Amino acid sequence: MKHNVPVLAFATVLFLASCSKNLQQSAQPVPGITQSTIQASTTLAATREDRIDSIMKGLSADNYSLSFDKTYASAGITRTAYGADNYLVFADPQDVICGEPLRYQIKKVPIYKRPNFVVPTCPDMSIDIWKLSQIQELLVKADPAQFKGAKQIKLADGKTLLATERFTSQYANLKSDRIDAITKDLSPDKFILLGNSDALNGGVFTRNFYGWADLNSIVFKQYKLSLKDILKPTQKGCFDPLILKVIRERLVELNASLYKNLTVTPLAQDKNIAVLSY
Repeated sequence: MKHNVPVLAFATVLFLASCSKNLQQSAQPVPGITQSTIQASTTLAATREDRIDSIMKGLSADNYSLSFDKTYASAGITRTAYGADNYLVFADPQDVICGEPLRYQIKKVPIYKRPNFVVPTCPDMSIDIWKLSQIQELLVKADPAQFKGAKQIKLADGKTLLATERFTSQYANLKSDRIDAITKDLSPDKFILLGNSDALNGGVFTRNFYGWADLNSIVFKQYKLSLKDILKPTQKGCFDPLILKVIRERLVELNASLYKNLTVTPLAQDKNIAVLSY
């Protein structure tokens, strides 16, 4: 996490340098601008508390996650990331407006964030609905064009997502595919596949989630791990070793050249939990 003061101090130095240059070029003093005024403004900018830090004060960083594509200094948003840098949550397929018939075929939609796979600006997650509502109000004031249409989506574990149509629209055209076909006889609560779509490189994955094993209770809480500890960029899945082996075998049958190097590796902390990865 970046510290506020150095960033604000650096911005203040640039501002003052610009002012000094302009004043040197002008022979006439600017009415109302004095050295004491400039010093007071500098002190205020350097000590002003970040608005999101203020709103989220008292809430564990593990229980919220916010990311933006830029800062909004005038609104008191001085960083582009707050809270957890990774998470795994689950939404109802009807709440994220999945298209038919997929919305009736799946029970939960995994939504995740990891350090090297982040969707800027939305969704933003918090376990405290009141605090998230304050964040929503702040964002609408900071950038109404981008955030005015943001909506809150309730999640399975009591958390809430703040997402715009930019995020939810990706679910509208999702349909069943070959991965759904090869896993339809497997218990979806015993595996979860997360990762980028393989559709463009000759693969058979057309979306970035399958299954809905709750790694939060199965792995993260029990072994003090997080999504970034086990989900690497090339990893495909996690949880039941026997089911992952079946999925691997069926993937190899579909495209041996692409999936033959997939391996099922037991978790060091528990041999009954495994990861499917390259």
